[in-house]
Amino acid sequence: MSLPSVTILIANYNDENYIDRCIESAVNQDFPGPLTLCIVDDGSEDGSWDIITSYLKNPKEDKIEEGIVLTSKNIGRFGRTNIIAIKSKNGGPSSARNVGINYTLEDTDIYAILDSDDEMYENKISSCTNLFARGEGMIGVVYGDYDTINTETGKIIREFKEPYSRRRLVQECIVHSGALILKDALQHVLEDTGYYDETMRTCEDYDLWMRISEKYIIAHVPKSLTKVRVTGDNSSFIVNQEVWQKNWMRVMEKMQQRANG
Repeated sequence: MSLPSVTILIANYNDENYIDRCIESAVNQDFPGPLTLCIVDDGSEDGSWDIITSYLKNPKEDKIEEGIVLTSKNIGRFGRTNIIAIKSKNGGPSSARNVGINYTLEDTDIYAILDSDDEMYENKISSCTNLFARGEGMIGVVYGDYDTINTETGKIIREFKEPYSRRRLVQECIVHSGALILKDALQHVLEDTGYYDETMRTCEDYDLWMRISEKYIIAHVPKSLTKVRVTGDNSSFIVNQEVWQKNWMRVMEKMQQRANG
């Protein structure tokens, strides 16, 4: 059986201090199948773009409505990872991810989402694609446990382990943002606001998991697959609680609207 084509999708904004480690973790996956790394720079004002483009060998340049696209082939652990770098205007993480999805959709079976200040363990893609294969098209999302790490020391602060149940998902976003998503699942939950809802600056991943969970199985790999960096500017940890609560309520309202038809 042939291996699926996987696109690792990174939305970057002003993460020059961490983007290189993020990219290294992506291109050094032990997954032997077709792998593409798509990095969408969401209008960064620091040195991120220069770091990103340093990974491209003899890049080809293209232009799309959203910005500039540079492509390069044959990098990474097995020397056959393709890399796509897109420089877009600032629109937030949902917009950046949607740009990357739309550009790579034709050649992708599974998307692996990775925040630009996080890192993958080398077996993340292979561990999750094995589970997709056993699901025979019924599994829409696969996620694993993750470790939070101290920015200064790199040491693990805490291990997050949360088996899946939809009841728990309705109560709280137990699926980490860096999950893997079946392309067919994305296409079946597409809204006018995009794959990721571009009107939401927080909880956009939670909203997507809820939509997919209504049509597909969400599966959990019971081992740590991602390092999540804890920093003073990590929006996942210091996000304005009022804004977060507003968007959480929006997720619940959208769920109720779908239930009511």
